[in-house]
Amino acid sequence: MQAVITAYNMVSPLGQGKNETWKNVFSAAYLPRYKLNKSEFELADALFEGIKPELEGIAPERTAVVVGNSKYNFSSMGDDSRFLDFFLQHNLSSYLARKVGRGCIPYSVSAACATGLVNVIRGVEMLSRGLVDVVIAGSIETSKVPIIEAAFSQMGIISRTGQTRPFCQNRDGFIIGEGGALFVLQRKDNNIKNSAPVIKGYFYGNDCTDAIAFDRDGKSVEMSVKKSMQMTDLSGIDYINTHGTATDLNDLMEINVLSRMFCSGHKPYLGATKSYTGHLLGATGSVELALCLLSMEQKRLIPNKFIDQLLPEIKPYLREPAELNSFLTLNYGFGGHVAALVVVN
Repeated sequence: MQAVITAYNMVSPLGQGKNETWKNVFSAAYLPRYKLNKSEFELADALFEGIKPELEGIAPERTAVVVGNSKYNFSSMGDDSRFLDFFLQHNLSSYLARKVGRGCIPYSVSAACATGLVNVIRGVEMLSRGLVDVVIAGSIETSKVPIIEAAFSQMGIISRTGQTRPFCQNRDGFIIGEGGALFVLQRKDNNIKNSAPVIKGYFYGNDCTDAIAFDRDGKSVEMSVKKSMQMTDLSGIDYINTHGTATDLNDLMEINVLSRMFCSGHKPYLGATKSYTGHLLGATGSVELALCLLSMEQKRLIPNKFIDQLLPEIKPYLREPAELNSFLTLNYGFGGHVAALVVVN
């Protein structure tokens, strides 16, 4: 069973909504606001308004919300009136389900920095089982708070230069950012929009090597790419959105795996959007999926930044495809979480 994405909306350090985001990606003068100063529930409100028209006429009891984050809702911390919103991770999905109406199924998965993609994948699986006809899927996270930044800084993966530079020779970690994205998923056979992007393949699993580090050979990442591609009828892929955290181990592991897999024949374009958004933690998978969809919609790739500083291993994978008809997006997270999703236009 294939699912289609009939609507989506995003908020990130690049701006709110597709038009604002797209304008700022190509503006050299734009300075991202990594801290959005909004709660996760305020972001949920804004994102829901953007997809609400797609839900008209659909029974709430045939709808599910599969939305989560990777941590507690820190934006509600210290507010006594919203203590449960902070304490219960699943409250984002319940909050949005109440907006849809009585009978809507709330569900959420927390998979560290792969949360956004895993929630979308779980939504596809709910559709394939016939549990519902429509799924609102995605992730939202506001984690630019002192306790989180201190923890990542202690691990030595926060950039001292204030720049996230994936696959660069002088990379030194990432900046934490905030944001989120929501998608409306439907079964392909029920969809009247023939032009809607199709989710053709996916995979999620676990590296099982270490709590905070992946196997240096990247065997789990290689398996995720292979398994997700095997679900499709594609012989190649136009674009791969890498996880690209600008940390020493992640970037080397990732480029070694992908260059090993695509060393002959058609070479996909390898991109890394965290250079624009920073690392959105639990929201990164959904926002990066939205950015890939926006690229496909606009028929224009988001360019890699810091082009003169890139590792030589990635340079053979910077030739833009003649057409952008397919992409694969990858995310990994602490605890060994790994997820891949293939989308075709």
